[in-house]
Amino acid sequence: EGGPFFFGGIHQMVPALVAVVDQVSEAFHKGGGVRQANYPSGMWDGLERFTAGWFNNLLLEQWIPAMPKVQSKLKDGVPVADVGCGRGRALIKLAQAFPNCRYFGFDVYGPAVVEASARAKAAGAHDRATVQQVDVARGLPGSYDVITTFDVIHDAPDPIGLLKTIRRALAPDGVYVCLDINCSDKLEENIGPLGALFHGFSVLYCMTTSLAWGGLGLGTLGFHERKAHEMCAEAGFGSVRRVPLENPFNNLYEITP
Repeated sequence: EGGPFFFGGIHQMVPALVAVVDQVSEAFHKGGGVRQANYPSGMWDGLERFTAGWFNNLLLEQWIPAMPKVQSKLKDGVPVADVGCGRGRALIKLAQAFPNCRYFGFDVYGPAVVEASARAKAAGAHDRATVQQVDVARGLPGSYDVITTFDVIHDAPDPIGLLKTIRRALAPDGVYVCLDINCSDKLEENIGPLGALFHGFSVLYCMTTSLAWGGLGLGTLGFHERKAHEMCAEAGFGSVRRVPLENPFNNLYEITP
């Protein structure tokens, strides 16, 4: 556990996904979806155990160095926002590695915000990293030189609205770092063990939780590279660069005004 390919968290999430199968089935018949609050706590514990390997092993070692402009800004010290920060693992890792910056985490889920705040304090990063419960669909407070989202956009009820919010909050020379699912806009390219995993998560979580709020319901496989370019252009961004990575799970985008 703790390595970048640890799958125990995935297995921990399975019972939580199975627990809502009947609710998902009902939503297929009656419309709508299943809200996040309906999932057992094992969903969030498993998700964090799964993604922890990325933040512990890849965030500072591979992802940030692959974006020299972002790395330079973080070293210099700039305002940084993590949108959909969850329990704050990525935010805290960045705050520990680049202490000259001021970090602001935003999440709509109250329990995650409480946990993230406690973790920032325990890590000794609370002097430069704060976390707030904010519905970013209504806007972000302040302006930031670096904004990050980690597997957030495809889950968002209104991804275009969220991207527009991020664009408005990004400084003129800022960079938006977007990590999202590595998938294709061609069905035949999403077939295989990972494709099966992604489709399962899409039906039982990503798509249905978006639809529960009247959202677009992109799902796990809905924010592929072509869609990323289309939506970012519509949101007002000028450039979208897919960062070269060998990662079966995620694409990393460096997006600028």
